[in-house]
Amino acid sequence: MHSLILAALRTLALGLIVLALPLQAASEPQVRVGMLQFGTAHWELEQIRRQGLDREQGYRLVLQPLANNAAGLLALTSGSVDLIVSDWIWAAQRTLDGAALRFIPFSSSIGELVVPADSTIHSVADLRGKRLGVAGGPQGKSWRLLDAYARQQGIELQQVAAVSFAAPPLLSRELEAGRLDAILTFWHFAARLHARGFRAAFGAAELAQGLGLPKAMPMLGYVARDAWIEANAEAVRAFARSVVQAKRQLREDAPWQALRPLLRAADDAEFDALRQGYRQGEPDAQIDAQAQLAAQRVWQQLGIDSAGRALPLSIFRALDGAATE
Repeated sequence: MHSLILAALRTLALGLIVLALPLQAASEPQVRVGMLQFGTAHWELEQIRRQGLDREQGYRLVLQPLANNAAGLLALTSGSVDLIVSDWIWAAQRTLDGAALRFIPFSSSIGELVVPADSTIHSVADLRGKRLGVAGGPQGKSWRLLDAYARQQGIELQQVAAVSFAAPPLLSRELEAGRLDAILTFWHFAARLHARGFRAAFGAAELAQGLGLPKAMPMLGYVARDAWIEANAEAVRAFARSVVQAKRQLREDAPWQALRPLLRAADDAEFDALRQGYRQGEPDAQIDAQAQLAAQRVWQQLGIDSAGRALPLSIFRALDGAATE
């Protein structure tokens, strides 16, 4: 009789656990992040998921691959994802146009000016008379920073250099073939070139500092609709904490072996360059009042808004009052 009672109790306990699991899963908020597959944000997002940092913080991370940046905008606008990766300049423009967004720091790295190892180019002034390739278009953030910094030095780059805009892979090939003297490209394309013997003349982050931004000012971030941030404040803070945890873990070498396929490195040198480039871009976890004022001044210097409207500082307030450690 005693053994039958024990068996019945075990069965009842097991049944209660099974019933509780769906309830627990249902109570966990989801945070859906749209990201470019093999993009640099994918690395830390996969670390969050692989290590269960999302569950540790009380939410479930859902990753949705995107074909390109345009698909990310569509997904965010339609509400099929909660967050995408973009820069605060874009988020500010969208906010001024009526689609209020907020920004959670991801990286301070955006781009570098890459040249051959024996190049005489070391500064913006050295670009006079050179063939310069620029990743993206004239509205890209790295070009805006370079152009503004050059104008600050009294240099109109498009007048003194042969400037062309193209996709990063094409620019890398043209630089390697010697048909360009320098390229301003995204940092991860720059890292691959470093592994092949090219060097950085300077980085877009240095240009940003020259214009007055703090050294670790986040340039790229996880961007979400203002309404979603307001409705999911605790999940937002939990996501931000897990991002900080992932970055801390990725300061060590061990976790990177599991992530290596996402880096698509051709060899160990390229893998090391990409890993180091990611670490160098670790930003401040929050954007304080001083950094916000600096961003406001740089926004005015860049002359982004044709109507002359001020930078909407609300974009930086996704984590107001939140602890991210």
